[in-house]
Amino acid sequence: MPRPEPPHWEAELASGARPIGSADIFCRVVDNLGDAGVCWRLARRLALDHGLRVRLWIDLPQTLDCFVTPSACDQALRADGRIAVLEWRPDSAFGAPADLVIETFGCDLPAACAEALARRKTPARWYNLEYLSAEDWVEGCHALPSPHPHLPVSRTFFFPGFSAATGGLLREPGLIERRRRLDAEGARAPEGAGLRVGLFCYQDAPVADLLSAFAAGPCPVLCRVFRGPAQELAQAWAAAHPGAQVQFEWLPWMGQDAFDEVLWSCEVNVVRGEDSFVRAQWAGRPLVWDIYPQSDQAHLVKMAAFLRRYRVGLDDAASQALGALWQPWIRREPAGLAAAWTELVAQLPRLREHAEQWCDQLATRPDLADALLAHAQAARR
Repeated sequence: MPRPEPPHWEAELASGARPIGSADIFCRVVDNLGDAGVCWRLARRLALDHGLRVRLWIDLPQTLDCFVTPSACDQALRADGRIAVLEWRPDSAFGAPADLVIETFGCDLPAACAEALARRKTPARWYNLEYLSAEDWVEGCHALPSPHPHLPVSRTFFFPGFSAATGGLLREPGLIERRRRLDAEGARAPEGAGLRVGLFCYQDAPVADLLSAFAAGPCPVLCRVFRGPAQELAQAWAAAHPGAQVQFEWLPWMGQDAFDEVLWSCEVNVVRGEDSFVRAQWAGRPLVWDIYPQSDQAHLVKMAAFLRRYRVGLDDAASQALGALWQPWIRREPAGLAAAWTELVAQLPRLREHAEQWCDQLATRPDLADALLAHAQAARR
């Protein structure tokens, strides 16, 4: 990936009342595609829909090759300079800070950038975009300022979330309408091969047990497997189980728009991390979340908090079926997966209806990029 020189904008800034025209996004890749995926979607929204010029500082820029290269839209954004991807190294020369500075997922802004913000003639807005969580405490911390201990600058904690007291979720204009138009057209995935299940997970997920549950389940399954650990694990299982009632489609790396369309074409989606988790909710399909595992088991708290919100309005049978599959999958206790899968399949019509209702509920709230930009602009006045 080429390493362009960082553009400089300070000479163009007039007054604090002018619209925000540029953004710096900082990303340290922890969850492989998840962190980078969120940052690229945010950069796209700010550049494509709000007209900002964006610099994405990322410590592993090659991660973007998995989902940026195939997209003509993404390539155009980079070719005309609306998004500049720059490697974040210890010796990086960051130049003058943009109007909007976003450190993502607690990655910590470089000291040189914080010092440059303090020297900036026209105030910039500095945000820490946090991880997504459905926990109640998030609402009390959203949009709180945090003054720098030594410099006359302050950053604001901005939390994505599921309620009106948070920053919402990333959603492109017209996304749900476009998905529903394609739903109405139908036949966007191979037919006749069985229940379509999208599979995207971490290396330690009990994929073999899940696939064995599919094989023993009430209906044939077409498993559409995304590139990465899921594909490696599923290929090993397929080689050991010829003739099982599970067929496979091995998917290549693809752009984010194409990724969305695969989720839309499936009837159940197993997704991981944060970016694909959000996209599965916009897909309006029943989902199973392979949440990023944490050694202190904090991911189990996050799982429970999300399920408490998500299952509101579900009848007991459908709610229990969903939890019965999520629990052994996320806890890596796969003994109950076969029975749980059979139960989930029986509840799919109600779960599909509920997934659409959940999607509609989330869509009544502002998009994360819109909310972040509106907050930043209001604070500059």
